[in-house]
Amino acid sequence: MQDFDAERDALTDALVRSGDTVVDMLERAVSSLVRRDEAAATEVIAADDRVDAAFADLQHRIVAAMGLPEVARDGHRELAALLHVNIHVERMGDYAVNVARASLRAGHEPRDPELAAQLQELGLLATDVARTAVRAFARRDAVAARRLPGLDDAVDRLNVGVFRRLVELATDDTRLLWATHMILVARQVERYADHAVDIGEATIFAATGEVVELSSNALGDDVGPA
Repeated sequence: MQDFDAERDALTDALVRSGDTVVDMLERAVSSLVRRDEAAATEVIAADDRVDAAFADLQHRIVAAMGLPEVARDGHRELAALLHVNIHVERMGDYAVNVARASLRAGHEPRDPELAAQLQELGLLATDVARTAVRAFARRDAVAARRLPGLDDAVDRLNVGVFRRLVELATDDTRLLWATHMILVARQVERYADHAVDIGEATIFAATGEVVELSSNALGDDVGPA
């Protein structure tokens, strides 16, 4: 079991590093949108290549670990959870990239201080969900994982507020297309947080063997180009 335990721990550590990266990506993507920082947006887009490379490497390593002769039934459960978390982390990186690309497209638009403040808060709330999820998985902390839906509720509520503000702004025909883009940005952030909640589901499964549904299935939605 020693070889498997060491590899499981190494896989977890690598996955946590990827999780930390996608948390940083969304923070910088939202900041680039609010501050009109094209350089930061470009850095987020470039960072996704590293997340994708780590995703592919981890997928191969997890599958290889499943073939180790000393893996017990609980070990297979943990490896299955690792596979699921790896997928969610990669998707979260895609959502952050979409926000960064929206930042580049919106650079010429007039500023709206109220909307900027809402989007910044939305990003902070979503990264809080993600950071909590990554830490819970690292510790296999089922109790912390079960708190994730409550954190995500705040994201959902603020997303409604952002939508209402954008509906107001869209009454100006010259800002209709931009407002539509920003509605999609808010949706990307919301889905990012949903994936983090789904990491909580995998955490509970890894820790207890219990299959739970904390939120709707985040893998069912398209993320668009990334």
